[in-house]
Amino acid sequence: MPRAVSATVAALVLGAALLTGCGPTDDSGTGDNRSNVATGQEGFEDVRELAAQLGTDAAPGEFPRTVRNLVANETVGETEIPARPERVIVLDTGELDNMAALGIEPVGIAHPADVGMAPDYLDVGDAVDLGPYDALDLEQIKNLEPDLILGTSLRIDDDGLKRKLQDIAPTVLAPRPGVLWKENFLLNAAAVGEEERAQELLDAYEERAAEVGAAVTEANGGTAPTISMLRFMAGQIRLYANDSFIGIILADAGLPRPETEDIADLAVEISAEEITLAEGDWLLWGTYGEPDSTEQAAVVDGPLWDQVPAVANGGVVQEVPDETWYLGLGVAGAELVLDDLEAIAADQR
Repeated sequence: MPRAVSATVAALVLGAALLTGCGPTDDSGTGDNRSNVATGQEGFEDVRELAAQLGTDAAPGEFPRTVRNLVANETVGETEIPARPERVIVLDTGELDNMAALGIEPVGIAHPADVGMAPDYLDVGDAVDLGPYDALDLEQIKNLEPDLILGTSLRIDDDGLKRKLQDIAPTVLAPRPGVLWKENFLLNAAAVGEEERAQELLDAYEERAAEVGAAVTEANGGTAPTISMLRFMAGQIRLYANDSFIGIILADAGLPRPETEDIADLAVEISAEEITLAEGDWLLWGTYGEPDSTEQAAVVDGPLWDQVPAVANGGVVQEVPDETWYLGLGVAGAELVLDDLEAIAADQR
């Protein structure tokens, strides 16, 4: 059964049913243990500058409208949307979460290759599983007769594929998931004429994030704990940094990061032997996919685990749901992260 979203989102969606990452990429490191996904990957160094150029000048809810988005890698162009879309295809979890929060049920959903069509907290209704976003079946997409396709340029990184999608239906692409999750929500909302509703949801989320951060600080004796975000993946161990979905949430909550993770990047890649680099007062960890495919057990049950500062000092050490903390990528997932943070804080009182 899908996990319930918070009362904040449920109320703001006004009774619309919430439908129900970032997943791994094949990026190489930069030589200093940093992933180059967020800011170093070629073509995505200035994602915030790109995102600031996107959107629409149309009046709220007015159609037809023109939406500025990435029509090619690093190239901002315009997509014409003649009428309010009714048959929307989403090409990743973030876009699915965004449409869910706005009460829109996609007709088709693409997703990372090694996970299901949608995380458990989202209900996909009768949507068609389009398979992996890196192996899209254009004929299947065409047969669904969409009037809007939503995705990110990072996932759809072939400019020829971008053009083919535009030939099928108006396609609106944000630069990348994760670090831009709030900007992407507003862009997706602009494409469906729900920009005012999206801003209301974000304002409510940000207000609650500050409240939850204050609760965490109070539970920690009045001092905000530094928080390490550890994730086990097949062939990778990551400490997530500021330019990530969870990094943005923690910043919105006013919760600091330890030095290793306090960087403008997606994550720091570490080895099992470097696990003590997770130096936060709190250690929150998740696992992508099947635990047996990762080094999770070898690390958590290994000889160095007791030397991790949060473990050694009796701090908070807790596993968190990967599907929301790392794969949520939208406001509904973010609200569930806040639910968890609030519950952890309550347990410390």
